[in-house]
Amino acid sequence: MKILVIEDSKPIANILELYLTDAKFEVDTVADGQEAFAMAKKTTYDLIILDLMLPSMSGFEIIAGLRTLEIKTPIMVTSARDSVQDKVKALDLGADDYLVKGFDMQELAARAKTLIRRSCGEVNNVFRCRNLSVDITDMLVRRAGKVINLTKTEFKILELLIRKKNKVVLIEDLLRTVWQDEPEDIHSNKVNVHLKMLREKVDEPFDQKLIKTIRSFGYMITDLD
Repeated sequence: MKILVIEDSKPIANILELYLTDAKFEVDTVADGQEAFAMAKKTTYDLIILDLMLPSMSGFEIIAGLRTLEIKTPIMVTSARDSVQDKVKALDLGADDYLVKGFDMQELAARAKTLIRRSCGEVNNVFRCRNLSVDITDMLVRRAGKVINLTKTEFKILELLIRKKNKVVLIEDLLRTVWQDEPEDIHSNKVNVHLKMLREKVDEPFDQKLIKTIRSFGYMITDLD
């Protein structure tokens, strides 16, 4: 699960990144409001943790801007501002939760997991395609009951595919989300190389193949065949 932490206090950002990483989240941190807004538009995140007081663009403006663009990533505000007016304003603009700074880190992590589960519609955060299951929370992959060990990159690819089961995932989307590359060369060989390794683990040992190539476009994982 991938989280964007937008926080201009370096000590707080470091604490959040350390704790959330230990809790098995993948974390990007950014301090500048405009830079954060650009990252949130370009990269698919499971959750945004957002301070309100930021240089160049406020947290309120980021929430409003993302919701105007119909980007529905869950947003958890963490702020020293504890007035009812600020809380109501953030929630009315489209934030999903609001924690006043001084919060307990365990509570933040629990709320983060709840928001992510709610947004993806998976109560247990486990995605399935026939006899393949992918537990996003614990980064655990099984097929036909057998545990499959994947590299971090392979897991990211599989997570994106299974989140969009029965839909084509474009090569450009894989480059952006998995490698955070601008897809200037959509024929990048690294996508093919890692898909081949992923298939060798997830598909090749089994009779039924789940990962399909959509030539010149991308890939999909499907249970419709």
